[in-house]
Formats: sequence, structure tokens, C-alpha cells
Amino acid sequence: MVKIICDSSFLMILGSKRIKNISSVETEIGALEYVVPDMVVTELEKISGNDKKKALHRMH
Repeated sequence: MVKIICDSSFLMILGSKRIKNISSVETEIGALEYVVPDMVVTELEKISGNDKKKALHRMH
């Protein structure tokens, strides 16, 4: 199994763009395991909170 350590930029791209042929990657190199460090989760939560605050501010 190949472990992929994800950073916030990688995860944001995965969430915003369609990834083509991901199954062919697993066929070529084997099963994938995505690892997301706690610090990345914290960073994404902060980014998400900032976006919500900006959106609310624009509404007022």
C-alpha cells in the first residue's frame, strides 16, 4: 500500500476539481492510503471558518 500524505492545497484541489483516471493510478502502483495530519485538518477548519466569516460580512 502506498501512503499519500495530504496537505491542505492538495485536499482543496481534490474537492474542487474532478480527478480523471484515479483508478488507473491504483492499477499501476497499488492501493492508495491517504493520510491527513491533524495540523492540516486544523488549517482547513480555520480556512473554512474564515470563508464563512467573509461571506457573512459581505451579506451585511
